[in-house]
Amino acid sequence: MSRSDTTNSYPLTFAAVGETVALTEIRAGDKLRQHLGDLGLNVGMCVRIVQGGTSGPMILAVKNDSRLAVGLGMAQKIMVTKVEGDL
Repeated sequence: MSRSDTTNSYPLTFAAVGETVALTEIRAGDKLRQHLGDLGLNVGMCVRIVQGGTSGPMILAVKNDSRLAVGLGMAQKIMVTKVEGDL
């Protein structure tokens, strides 16, 4: 991924409910990267924010509208950019 793709990135925790975002970077160690990859969250994919906020997990709609819960600590390390349209 080129540097220009990440210049407008922000943490997943800042994404609004209903927004569709593309994962641009995971700022974490190998263990967390592997865990997120096992959950199906990989750089380049798009997710829609179903539930967000300042407490509790974020709920993401991923492939085929499956739901995935991500804790706020993890979400803070996932960098995203806004995309237009739906998954």
